[in-house]
Amino acid sequence: MSEPPFLLETATPEDLPALIALERECFSHPWTPQGFRDAMADPSRGAVLVLRAPADQPGPLRGVVGYCAYQVVLDELHIHNLAVLPQERGRGHARLLLLACLKEGVRRGADRALLEVRSGNREALALYRSCGFTTVGVRRGYYAQPADDALLLERRGPLG
Repeated sequence: MSEPPFLLETATPEDLPALIALERECFSHPWTPQGFRDAMADPSRGAVLVLRAPADQPGPLRGVVGYCAYQVVLDELHIHNLAVLPQERGRGHARLLLLACLKEGVRRGADRALLEVRSGNREALALYRSCGFTTVGVRRGYYAQPADDALLLERRGPLG
């Protein structure tokens, strides 16, 4: 059985309730509604990309199965957050979102990408490393609930 087609697009303010619900399901310290509003406020610098289930198969979160928030500052792409519904993980959705963000970074003039991730998030680390990211630093004790270090990851060179 094949996966239904998913739609990748820029989030709108109407997506805010779905984004907040997804964020609360995925993170112990979720972004606030204002954090999402800020991420969507200046489309010339960044955006929140959402991956949606088909309109005829809406999920519990208005069809949003994942998102990636990013911002481009000068020649750097900053990936702020990447989340996929737990029941949708392992299907390539996070990779699709990440690669789409990298392409957007290139389109906007970035030649390197940066992000931070919990050192204990093995699935995310495997994804990022498979996409060419390397560890360039550690922030000890950065995360709480549960306590964990943040690994600073970077990808240089062609992003797209």
